[in-house]
Amino acid sequence: MKVIGGTAPVTIRYRINGGDEQTESNVTLPWEKQYSVYEELESEVAADGGSAELTCTITMDGDKLVSYKTEVNPVCNFSYWG
Repeated sequence: MKVIGGTAPVTIRYRINGGDEQTESNVTLPWEKQYSVYEELESEVAADGGSAELTCTITMDGDKLVSYKTEVNPVCNFSYWG
């Protein structure tokens, strides 16, 4: 998962494979987190950059784009059902 755009620090919330939500504050972009994907579990990333337009993406196997959104406070999510 990845978040890009904007120049001011942002807050990023994410869940990986159905786990607890994690929060990282005052993050400088670009931000990226890599992880293994497990079947039947959802992953999500959300970014709050105030009024700045940001882009979030989730890719699988390094090159398969499975979630993409560009807007103010974007949220991307993905579930893999093998």
